[in-house]
Amino acid sequence: MSSNFRNVLLYSLGVVLFSACSEKEDFSSFNTNTVEPINIGLTYRAASLRNQEITFQVFDEESNEIVDNITFYVDGSPIVGNTYSADQEGVFSVYAEYEEQGTLSTTDTGSFSVVIPTKNVLVEDYTGTWCGYCPAVSAAVDAVQGLTDHISIVALHNGDDLSLAIEPDIREGLGVPSGSPRARIDRTIVWGLGTPPEFPTPDVLSLAGIDSPVAIGLTSSLNGRALSVNVSIASEEALSDHKLVVYLTEDGLLRDQTNYYDNDQSSPYFGLGNPMVDFEQKHVLRAALTDAIGDPIPALNALTDYNTQISYTIPEDFAIDQLQLVVMVVDQNNLAVNTQHAALEETVIYE
Repeated sequence: MSSNFRNVLLYSLGVVLFSACSEKEDFSSFNTNTVEPINIGLTYRAASLRNQEITFQVFDEESNEIVDNITFYVDGSPIVGNTYSADQEGVFSVYAEYEEQGTLSTTDTGSFSVVIPTKNVLVEDYTGTWCGYCPAVSAAVDAVQGLTDHISIVALHNGDDLSLAIEPDIREGLGVPSGSPRARIDRTIVWGLGTPPEFPTPDVLSLAGIDSPVAIGLTSSLNGRALSVNVSIASEEALSDHKLVVYLTEDGLLRDQTNYYDNDQSSPYFGLGNPMVDFEQKHVLRAALTDAIGDPIPALNALTDYNTQISYTIPEDFAIDQLQLVVMVVDQNNLAVNTQHAALEETVIYE
């Protein structure tokens, strides 16, 4: 007979959550916790890397694991034990049969993915409402977003009411000169040359959607203004001397924006005034939930998950529906090897 167990928890972020976080200026009311998951039914990681071991488990309604007289089936074929790996990309089905009190029960059928990680390119825009050439970066970012979803964006303000005290520390840590506009791809690659500067979209697109060794999973939950963020990392190669950066950004912030393109007929901002009144400031860095340059990731073996949880209290003046998380894994030279982004309470599995 069919059980009432349903596949209600897919392990996109692994089973055990480890703590990793450090406090620094402009961090407010956040900490890390280890959470014991409550499991019912068939559970497993929703996405894995090639050759990464996937563990299947079945739990009863009291969260007790069923281990006796149980067989797991992947794509309709029984497997030995409760682990599986695949050396090719694909989407696979899974279910389990088990005997309970002399009755054969079958779980619902679920699916999981095996992937080659895809790179989300990072663009960081060093900007300010006072900066008349800065709208050129906004226009270039909008153009790239129209061509690819594989882009994570952070706008770091300076010299206006949206700037954070840690912005100079980020510039110093990454070697970004003072002044705006400045833009960087994957934290360290200069984007934008000339006077006035131009920001060619191919510079970004050439890195968007390519293969990456590192996958990032991301999910979050809200309880009022208490935010809990879970991050998972896995790599096809062993990682050492890498760091994790987690930022919180906000859209929809209206500010008057100085506009040197008001008379430039080739600009999307032609004729919009100088300043542009109530111009939407998007992707604005509002908080760093790790060290702004990154928290160290413990040395990680290939095909092994690293999981961490961060808790943060969202200030009252942040619009929750306009917030987004941006997560990046950077190497010892601060180059972003991959990034991920998601709205609050959105789950993104390895992809």
